[in-house]
Amino acid sequence: MNKIGELPRSGGTTEQQQQQSASPRHLKKKSIIFITVTLVTFLAISLIALAVLSTLFIPQKTNQNTEMELTSFKKETKAILIETSDDVFVITHADGGASVGSTTQIPIHKLSTKYVVITRPFNFKSQIAVAAIEDNTTISITLKMSPRINITINGKIYQNNDVFNITLNRLETYQIEHNTDFTGSVIDSSKPIAAFSGKACNKLESVTTCDYLIEQLPPVDGLDTEYIVPPSPHDIVRFIVITAVNNTNLTLSISTQSEAYLLKEYTSLRGGLLSNEIYVLQSKEPVLVTVFGISDTTTWDEISMTIVPGINQYLDYYKIVVPTGYDHNYVSIMIKHAAKDSFRINGSTTNKYPVKFEGNVTVGNIKYYVRTLQVTDGELTASTVDGERFGLMVTGRTNQEAYGFSGNSA
Repeated sequence: MNKIGELPRSGGTTEQQQQQSASPRHLKKKSIIFITVTLVTFLAISLIALAVLSTLFIPQKTNQNTEMELTSFKKETKAILIETSDDVFVITHADGGASVGSTTQIPIHKLSTKYVVITRPFNFKSQIAVAAIEDNTTISITLKMSPRINITINGKIYQNNDVFNITLNRLETYQIEHNTDFTGSVIDSSKPIAAFSGKACNKLESVTTCDYLIEQLPPVDGLDTEYIVPPSPHDIVRFIVITAVNNTNLTLSISTQSEAYLLKEYTSLRGGLLSNEIYVLQSKEPVLVTVFGISDTTTWDEISMTIVPGINQYLDYYKIVVPTGYDHNYVSIMIKHAAKDSFRINGSTTNKYPVKFEGNVTVGNIKYYVRTLQVTDGELTASTVDGERFGLMVTGRTNQEAYGFSGNSA
């Protein structure tokens, strides 16, 4: 497994080359949240919306109940539109069949017209799903496929770098799937849309058991150039995928070393991460950063996928739901060191929460404090008394299942 020092150096060849200002609140009052139930083949979906704590359950798929499951290569009206009168936070938590996938939902006012896709190689079909919020929305998907296996859509054969076009009306959805890795594919649209990617069944490095991965993709114009990747309290094996939007130089650093890399447009850098290290990524141009984890190397299951928030996406307030039914739940914060004592959970200091990790890291000339706390399930608010912004990532695990999501990804 490659660690930081074993990834391609600047000027080297990445795997893809071989194969070819956030507001203080995540949402505003009376905001409209657009969420699409996508990539669902066998799982129950629960949508967690918080103005007050409430949960909407979409029943597990049965032979008689597949209304909210997307059918690949078919235009359908299967989006869910939620409008609220107060601030809310929404996640999709798909749980069932000894597998789970979670993602933070992005509200309408932060959606845009350009996205870059992240999936995973190996076994089973990767999936891309899009959904329109306005009528007569034209969408173009430039397909990056590794391996380069042709895909047939509506009777037409598409090769690597070909462009698939479709027009959707309000709340219409479309999903494509293929036995390849779609990472680096580019989605362009004439009007803002929601975009998702993942796998209904994923086996990391061809050795893990089948698990479900999903992420709502942040728009390209919301990506960042600086990231802090906290350590994992339960992942034994971790991978990072860094996807470039433009040609860029970047550095990936831990406490003892720093490596430089060169990425070309829409290519990716992949490698292993040490589970007990804080990583700092700095790039000249915006990049998308995704972390995959494996929590159990005995059975090689409990896989999670999380898009890492950039420093410019940090907020000063989050209201989330920590899912129930997990043996261990963790919250990681990344905050300026000078403001660390102002952090609060549910309005109180964090003294009662077990500390799984804490450490410091420097980004540019600013010192940051990284802390991972074990928390209980249920409603959780995270804030600072002085209004300082911070990053938040949530993870959890139980037997055969693991989840992960960020407090904000756009």
